[in-house]
Amino acid sequence: MPTIELVESFSQFAWARVDQARSNLPIDDLYDEWRAQHPPADDLLAIKASLRDMKQGETGRSFDEFASAFQSRNGIPASP
Repeated sequence: MPTIELVESFSQFAWARVDQARSNLPIDDLYDEWRAQHPPADDLLAIKASLRDMKQGETGRSFDEFASAFQSRNGIPASP
């Protein structure tokens, strides 16, 4: 979505929320709510690809496998 459309979408959302809440909501909270309802297209594509992989049996590596590699790569001693 082009920047102008994103700004307009956020503006409409923010005005509606401020009117609805009848208070001064922090702009960061407004943006967080709006972003949760309007995730970036790249995020949606990544989620769809991950779900497709999971349906095909690809679930990635276990946390223990990730943690071990992360600790090794970053020089962190293994947990007892």
